[in-house]
Amino acid sequence: MNLKKINKKEILSFDWDTFSLNLEKLIKFHSLNSVVPINADRWEEIVNATLNFMGRNPKWNQGSHSAGADIWIEAFVISAKSGKVSNDNLIISSYRLTRFGNLEKMKEFIDGKGKNFDIYLCCAKIDNKTERVYKVFLIGADTISAKKTNWSKSYNKKKLHSGWEGSDNQGILLRIVKKMSNQLWMEVPLKLCNEILEVKINNKDLGSKIEEPLKN
Repeated sequence: MNLKKINKKEILSFDWDTFSLNLEKLIKFHSLNSVVPINADRWEEIVNATLNFMGRNPKWNQGSHSAGADIWIEAFVISAKSGKVSNDNLIISSYRLTRFGNLEKMKEFIDGKGKNFDIYLCCAKIDNKTERVYKVFLIGADTISAKKTNWSKSYNKKKLHSGWEGSDNQGILLRIVKKMSNQLWMEVPLKLCNEILEVKINNKDLGSKIEEPLKN
C-alpha cells in the first residue's frame, strides 16, 4: 500500500492490506448487529481487536479519554478518531484546551506533548438513502501542525470572541472553539489523507442480526 506523507519505516512496512481486510469484517459485524453508528469508543475497540487478532499485542486504555494517543503497538502509536467527510475534507475533533491560558500555549501543547502518537486512524461515516458507508483514513501525525497554521481570532454573529482559526499552506483548517471548552477541530483535505478502506452496508441490513440470539 502506497502511503502519502508518511516517513516512518515501521508504518510503511506494516501490513495495512491484511489490517484492512480484518477491519472490514469487524465493521460489517458491528453494522449487522447494531443500527447505531460506530462512535469514538467503538472505533477504538474495533482497531484494538483487529491489531490483537493480528498478534500485534496492542495496549488500549479503554475509556481513559487521555490526550492524544489511544492505542500502542511496538511499531507505532495510534490516535483513533471518528469523523465525517464534508466538501472533500475529513473533519475530526481533538483536545479540549481550556487549561491553557493563551493560544501560544495551546499551539505548544498540540505540536508538543499532545502529539504523543505517530498516526491518526480515522473512521468517517457517510449515510445516504440506500446505504451506510464507512471510510477509513490514515494520516501522519506531522501532517497537521498548529505552529505552521496562520491563526487569527474568530467571532460569532454577535461579534463576540468565539475562538481561533487558521489554515496552513496545505489547506488544512484548524479551529479552537471557546464554547466547547476550547476544543480543537481539524479539517483535512482528502488529498492529504490515505484512504485504506471503504465499507458499504445496505440500510436494510443495519442491525438485522441483533435478534438472532433470541431465536434459539
